[in-house]
Amino acid sequence: MKSLIRFLLLCLLSPAVVAMGGALVEAEVHAEAMKAWHASDHRTAIGLWTQLAGAGDSQASLFLGYVFRQGLGVERDESLAADWYRQAAEGGEAEAQYELALMYELGIGVPRNPDQAAAWYGLATSESCPAELSAGGLLGDR
Repeated sequence: MKSLIRFLLLCLLSPAVVAMGGALVEAEVHAEAMKAWHASDHRTAIGLWTQLAGAGDSQASLFLGYVFRQGLGVERDESLAADWYRQAAEGGEAEAQYELALMYELGIGVPRNPDQAAAWYGLATSESCPAELSAGGLLGDR
């Protein structure tokens, strides 16, 4: 609960896309988020990704899953990471499907569930999961 409250406060304190004049399109918002992330302005990046994810952007959800799973710029929260990965996985992100499967396999942030793990691994494979996972590389963590 404490992590959820911190996360919600983080979202409220982040600059809104609307405050930027509403002129930013999705790709520009992603670019702004990555620019902020690489400038170590994690609060801004996470806020922008949260807005994108709320609008259904699965790549933003993938990044949020990765950030919360690793505890990068936020308190590590594996349960919240699983929620973000699930949202991205349901949006077709193969990397998120793989990460969620791994979490179910090992019981990280979710109850251990081999059936769910197998289902998500199957989807990741059918979506041609990349040989090398990319979220960490894009965020400069790998």
